[in-house]
Amino acid sequence: MKLTNKTALVTGAGSGIGKAAALILAENGADIAVNDIDPGSAEATADEIRQLGVKAITVQADVADSNAVDSMVDKILDEMGGIHILINNAGIPVHGGFIENQTVENWDSVIGVILRGTYLCSRRVGKWMVENQYGRIVNIASIAGIRCAPDTAGYGAGKAGVINLTKTLAVEWGRHNINANCIAPGLIDTPLTRRTFARSPAIDSIIDRIPKGRMGTAEEIARAILFLVSEDAEYITGVTLRVDGGHLARI
Repeated sequence: MKLTNKTALVTGAGSGIGKAAALILAENGADIAVNDIDPGSAEATADEIRQLGVKAITVQADVADSNAVDSMVDKILDEMGGIHILINNAGIPVHGGFIENQTVENWDSVIGVILRGTYLCSRRVGKWMVENQYGRIVNIASIAGIRCAPDTAGYGAGKAGVINLTKTLAVEWGRHNINANCIAPGLIDTPLTRRTFARSPAIDSIIDRIPKGRMGTAEEIARAILFLVSEDAEYITGVTLRVDGGHLARI
């Protein structure tokens, strides 16, 4: 068990990548604080984790709300004693229209969850990590933060910001034995992806461009997360690991 005596906070853990990450960390011995905006899905994930023989609590919070994040972290510290691992995964549907038609409200909501949420959770949890001279942070970005696509301005800008923020965390906190890394998934088969492309045939054309010839799975992203928070990745910090089936390798 690689993560015995560690506690992990996973945001957006009610489904998709977050749920898969929470489960694989639990399978490897970590206690889990399950965050999601939907308390029902968070509790369902927590129930699965408890069946693995480790502790799990649910913490409902909007990660874009600084007061909610502070209350969430305070509850975890009170009930679990620490947060050794932080997975910033909470997401929001991608499309907001082309820039000239996109509303400011949509832009703010996307940037709020993706970038502000990652900042708020990292800042608050990072204080505990600095004080305790240990931490592992994995931020979930996207290949959309590396290469742009139409109709994803807010999402792409937010994910690009997450990539840069991750580097800053690595630089500022490296001396405190805190590693901060980023995963940039490609097209991953999750409920959020399915909802995003429900009315669009674009998903088929995207899959055609992926050298592996299929969407990735949440479990494949979770295995990359497990590696980055384990001692096997002790000297890896400030990197963005693309897990995209070769999507960006194709010209």
